[in-house]
Amino acid sequence: MKSSILLLSSCLCASFAFAQSTSSQSQSSHPATNPSSATSSSASTSQLKPRGPEAIAEVDPNRVVATMGGKQITAKQAADMLKALTPADRKKYEGNLAAVVQQLYMTDQISGEAAKLGLDQQDPWKEQLRLARANILTQAYLTKMGTASTGPMADEAKRYYDAHPSDFDQVKLAAIEVTFSPPGTPAASGANARTEAQAQDKVNEVEKKIKAGGEFATLARTDSDNQQTATRGGDLGALSVEQLPPDIKNAVSKLQPNQVSEPVRTNGGFWIFKLESRTKVPLDQVRPNIVQKLQLDKYKIQVQDPDFFNASAAQHIPSLQRPTSGAAPQPGH
Repeated sequence: MKSSILLLSSCLCASFAFAQSTSSQSQSSHPATNPSSATSSSASTSQLKPRGPEAIAEVDPNRVVATMGGKQITAKQAADMLKALTPADRKKYEGNLAAVVQQLYMTDQISGEAAKLGLDQQDPWKEQLRLARANILTQAYLTKMGTASTGPMADEAKRYYDAHPSDFDQVKLAAIEVTFSPPGTPAASGANARTEAQAQDKVNEVEKKIKAGGEFATLARTDSDNQQTATRGGDLGALSVEQLPPDIKNAVSKLQPNQVSEPVRTNGGFWIFKLESRTKVPLDQVRPNIVQKLQLDKYKIQVQDPDFFNASAAQHIPSLQRPTSGAAPQPGH
C-alpha cells in the first residue's frame, strides 16, 4: 500500500498541473458577451447542481463520470473507491480526486491480474498480505474499542482511569531552565559552557530570588537559558502529566496551583517549574490511549530464550559440505 501511495503522489502532481491549465483555458475562451447571457447565467446558477463525489453519487449513482481502460466508471463506483482513503488523505488530495480515482482503479485492476496468477498464494507476498491485513484489523479493533463507551473494554479502561487519576491531569506550566555541559561532551559556548556545579549555583540563586518574592515570569525572561520560553515568561503551555519524564512528573505532581518546584536535574540542565493550573482530562478523550496501553501491556513479551532473538551475535557454523580441516587451500590463500 505504501508503494501505491508513493505512486499516487507522483501522479497527482502532473495531473493537478494539467487540470489547472485546462481550467484557465476554459475560462478565457468563454467571456461574457452581452447582458442577456449574464442574466441567463444568473438564472441557471439559481438552481445549484450537486457537486462532489458523495453528493452526485447519491442523486445520480449511474452517471458516467470517467472512463479508464475503455470502461465507463459511474459516480457510485468512483465514490466507493474513494472510501478507502483516510480522512487525512481525502483532505490532502481533495483538489485532484480524478488522479486519485485513476490510481485506485489501476491498483485494483492490476492486483486482480496478480490474483489470477495466484501471486497472493506465493511467498513472500502471501505472508506480506497476511501481515497487512492483520495490521489493518488491529487498528480497526483499537479504534472501535477506544471509542466505545460501553462493553468489557470500556469498563476496563474506566477502572484504569479511576485507579491512576494523576496520570490524566493536564497541567499548565511555566519553567526556568539553567543549562550546563555534561561531562565528556565537547566544549560549548555561552550558557552551555557552564559546568554542572556552576549551573547548580545559578539555579540555587534563582530559587532564592523566587522564595524572596521575585516574579517568576520576570526571572524566566532574565535568567532562563531556554530562549523559546523565556520570551513568554517561561510559559510551556498545557501538557499531559502522563507524558512528562518521570523526575519532572514526580515534581509537578506534588504542586498546587501557583506553587513552584525545587530544582529538577535533567541531562544537561536544571529546571524550576511553576504550576499555573491543573485540570483533569475527561475519560472520553483518553480512552483510546488507555485501550492501546492495556493491549500493549497484555501482550508484553517475556523473553525465555535470549539467543533466539540475538541473531546478529550468532557465531559462524562451518558448513559440513566444506570442512575446515584437511581441506585443500583455495587460490590466493
